[in-house]
Amino acid sequence: MVNKYARNILYLLPTRDWSTKERFALRDIILAKKQGYNIYLCTYEDSFLAKIVSNLDIEIIPFKENFLNRLTVFHKHFPLSQINKLAKIDIVHCYDFNLLFSLSVQLKTENFTVLVITQDHVIDKPLQRFWYRPLISRIDSLIMVNKNLKQDAIGNLGLPVKKIEYFGMGLKVDPPVNPERIAINFELYKDYFLAGTYVSPEISEIAALTPLLSALKVLNEKMPGGKKSKLVFISAVEFQSISILPEIMRQVQEQELQEDVLFVTTQDIVRVITYLNVWISNGSQELIEDFAISALMQEVPAIFARNFCTKDLLEEYEGVGETYKLYDARELRDKWEKIILGNAVFKEKTVLYKYFIEKEHSYKTYKTQLLNLYTRTVQRRARLFRKI
Repeated sequence: MVNKYARNILYLLPTRDWSTKERFALRDIILAKKQGYNIYLCTYEDSFLAKIVSNLDIEIIPFKENFLNRLTVFHKHFPLSQINKLAKIDIVHCYDFNLLFSLSVQLKTENFTVLVITQDHVIDKPLQRFWYRPLISRIDSLIMVNKNLKQDAIGNLGLPVKKIEYFGMGLKVDPPVNPERIAINFELYKDYFLAGTYVSPEISEIAALTPLLSALKVLNEKMPGGKKSKLVFISAVEFQSISILPEIMRQVQEQELQEDVLFVTTQDIVRVITYLNVWISNGSQELIEDFAISALMQEVPAIFARNFCTKDLLEEYEGVGETYKLYDARELRDKWEKIILGNAVFKEKTVLYKYFIEKEHSYKTYKTQLLNLYTRTVQRRARLFRKI
């Protein structure tokens, strides 16, 4: 039900995936909804995000791709005119930086509409060119998913520091999920070393998962610490709907790992992590996976794909996990074995740093800061363009 006295927020995320970015968007939508804002979401009709949001009494606007200019970096276009027919939008919150060109042009005359961007990857250097500056200056607030991106944004965008925000990931610490709600009974595998990894609905390359299977094969031949390992593939959707499932099963059979691989479908992924001994990230698009941070908050060590953000994380919280070069099965095997053999030490480190990780990525703190940001940016625009 629409409240005519409440502000209207348009969330814009054209996606069919269910990765860290989509989970951030869902968290923001739920927070704003509970605060009393009128929410509109523009995404693909058949996306997993649309499916979840449809249960929250939120109007979904189908996203249809167009092209403004194929010569520019920002080629995606979304017409705001159809939204304005529904309601006067006070805040546009976008999670796709490629839509900046389209949004900036259309909002040029909308002086009282706030533009908020959530940024989760490195800013392209061509954005330093002078002809992008008017587009970038239209941003009212830039929310950085990772604090290591702040200097990158300052250098490549030229935005004032006061417009750049970092609130942490806003993650909750949930109790373990009821075992009856999980298809797999983890109690049956308490004598194994359980390693979990997330399989995204839109994953398209088997290369991201092949190193995990290869490493598992060698580890179970060596049995470090006298234990065999089991690899738990976890997904929020049914595995039958994932396009590369036949290729996964082919590799599992070729390496004779049928008894060593488990498939778990659940939307309570964070709470399932509590049953694991280690979490392994496999995504190439995410600098730091939110599930990996959730694992640390659940006192479960993590193995991260190596990049400048994860290296900095492990320098700050030394001993809570390891990094490996993505697609490198040999290094992944070595780091996996290291955590098996030193599991007690890694566990001790996660307990030691748990308070600091929870404090940085607190859900309560994120909620307060995000809602304050919405209010603050709307008021700032009103002051700047108030009629005299």
